[in-house]
Amino acid sequence: MKHNYLKAIVMIALFASFNMNAQTLTPIAPTLTSQDANQQNFNEFCGADSLHNEKMKNDPQYKERHEKMKLAIKNAASKKFVASNDILQVPVVVHVMHKGEELGVGNNISDENVKLGIQYLNNYWRKRTEILGVVEGVDMKIEFILAIQDEAGNTTNGIERVDMSGVAAYVEGGVGEGGLKDYNNDQEINSLKEYSIWDPTKYYNVWIVDEIDNKNCYTGVSYTVGYAYYASSHGNPNDGTVVLICAYLNESSTTFAHEMGHALNLPHTFDGDNPDTGTCGDDNLELLGAAIDDTPSHVRTSALDLGSGCESNVSNECDLTFDQVINPDTNFSRNSGTVQDHRFNFMDYSGCRNEFTGGQRAVSNTALTVTRASYLTSAALTPIATAVVDFSSTATLGCIDQQVLFTDASTNVPNSYTNSGYDNISFVWTFDNGAGSTYTSSQQNPSITFENAGSYDVTLQITNLQGTSTRTKQNNVIINPSPSAVCTPTSSNNNANFGTGVTSVSFNTLSNLTNTFVPASGFVDFRCSKNTLINASTSYELQVIYQSIDDFSQHTEVWIDWDNSGTFEANERVLETNVETDNAGSHTFTTTVTPPANATLNTVLTMRVISNMNSSPVVCNQNFAGRADDYGVYVSTTLGNEAVSALQLKIYPNPVQDELTITLQNNAVISAYEIYDITGKRVMGSTQITSNRIQVSELSKGMYFMKIKAGKLEMVSKFIKK
Repeated sequence: MKHNYLKAIVMIALFASFNMNAQTLTPIAPTLTSQDANQQNFNEFCGADSLHNEKMKNDPQYKERHEKMKLAIKNAASKKFVASNDILQVPVVVHVMHKGEELGVGNNISDENVKLGIQYLNNYWRKRTEILGVVEGVDMKIEFILAIQDEAGNTTNGIERVDMSGVAAYVEGGVGEGGLKDYNNDQEINSLKEYSIWDPTKYYNVWIVDEIDNKNCYTGVSYTVGYAYYASSHGNPNDGTVVLICAYLNESSTTFAHEMGHALNLPHTFDGDNPDTGTCGDDNLELLGAAIDDTPSHVRTSALDLGSGCESNVSNECDLTFDQVINPDTNFSRNSGTVQDHRFNFMDYSGCRNEFTGGQRAVSNTALTVTRASYLTSAALTPIATAVVDFSSTATLGCIDQQVLFTDASTNVPNSYTNSGYDNISFVWTFDNGAGSTYTSSQQNPSITFENAGSYDVTLQITNLQGTSTRTKQNNVIINPSPSAVCTPTSSNNNANFGTGVTSVSFNTLSNLTNTFVPASGFVDFRCSKNTLINASTSYELQVIYQSIDDFSQHTEVWIDWDNSGTFEANERVLETNVETDNAGSHTFTTTVTPPANATLNTVLTMRVISNMNSSPVVCNQNFAGRADDYGVYVSTTLGNEAVSALQLKIYPNPVQDELTITLQNNAVISAYEIYDITGKRVMGSTQITSNRIQVSELSKGMYFMKIKAGKLEMVSKFIKK
């Protein structure tokens, strides 16, 4: 989507980045549990000060806007530690500048990954400690939300995809030096932002690209990872943030959070410094009109003075007596004259960044409510129709006391993933196992810890300005008692990395990437978090990939405890492989697995993947040289919800006292039925069907599964005997 707006050149805050190990575009589950998780080696530069000074000298309009901003910041200085409980929400549109790849491939990242980048951003800005771990600093009270209404008043997901494969400069070098210009002040479409931009007074525009200045995260040298324009550029056609895809999708990268700080007028904590002379900067008095005085004065951080960790006792602060409370929410004070407070700040260059301060919150809130206030009255987040309800969860199969996150994926509903809510939009979730266990939530994206086993129907009802809509997914989450105890192997390699071991396990819907670094215990239990549901009468492909090196033969075996006995019998080994000495490299092995007739149904069974060097592993071995991982396998006769729904299977009444009635679409004839209790034990069944009514009065109270055959089709539904 292209629009012609007044073309004006304003300052750009370049944030050069770091040497980052190559990242996969497949996001991983949140793992930030310490302040050192984001530690990197940095070699950075920034052109903000010089460009800003040039604009102040040569651009009267820019100078006027900026002076107004400085006055607003001065007026807000007295309340810098005060933030409203209300959350300010910024409508965002993300422009995916790809090179002709299919959706979800390469630079043309999926909608889900675009949403993940926004989620990662909000994790930092809203200080989501359940994701980030223990961090100090403040909740900035600002969220960035993908637009749900476009400029024409139509429903949108806030994602704009632009095929740049025909733009030679972009294909060759991305944006910047050696590539396509960021913005040109002329009438031609010959710059990045002229190919796609939405009204910058109503939407904050973000462009994700694969190269800046002909470099990216995989270059192996210093590179620019992103840049943003300050708030004084609001409404101009070059306003917005440009960020590398590889950083956007890196959950540990704080680059996007840093750039959005610039967008809301946060300077670098060292702005105004001179590294050559050792002169310290203080959030740039000239830039803001007042320093942010709850960040220390310092010289910019470089790779040379990072020290060995984030809590370094090497200080380059100019005021060693700086001891102010930096977090008004917790009264936390870090500085003792020996620790560099600025190293943890998002607006520094260090790799330890994980927090904003109260002063920075006041500045950013002022920038949004004064200079960028049109975002707050934009219709971009207003639904134009009732919600089309949909949702997902982090697990469809889990265990008692396991926390399951449910994520709203509906249209005509904005989503910031932080549960702060929206005006005139409500959410009602119901989780019901049909056996007296019901959970509810009014959050948009609730986390539910299930305390009772069962197969839960999940219902989400959404009410917006246009009305109410509801969707129920039957048997959406199956919660089991904790898996049976099995032997625990131990490793003798003491957390060593031999460069060998299993790197990938795939089985039906289960797909887990590991590395060859063996955990300290040599063993990880994934049964409740990484598992799959398989049909009792179906065969599935099992794939295992592992790495071997010279001088070490590699042996890998896979076992499934089909009878749930807690032991692994010889007939339960489903894969046995070995790579001989000197056959180094990655090796893939596949086999077909079919559940045996005696497999325990409707419970989490243990699948053990175990590897060992030089000899075949013993499934319960102690002191082996390798790693072992347990996964969950749930054997069921249940078809997927979509298959059952398509046949319109109905069982009633449910709950039932004495007699069940079964109906099928088009009066299909039932040829057989079987009834299983919750342990998977067959309790009733017949192949002589003369009626669609079945007597169940002799069954004990509880939940049951009924398997029905109609010709070549099989269907399963649950019912409650009262």
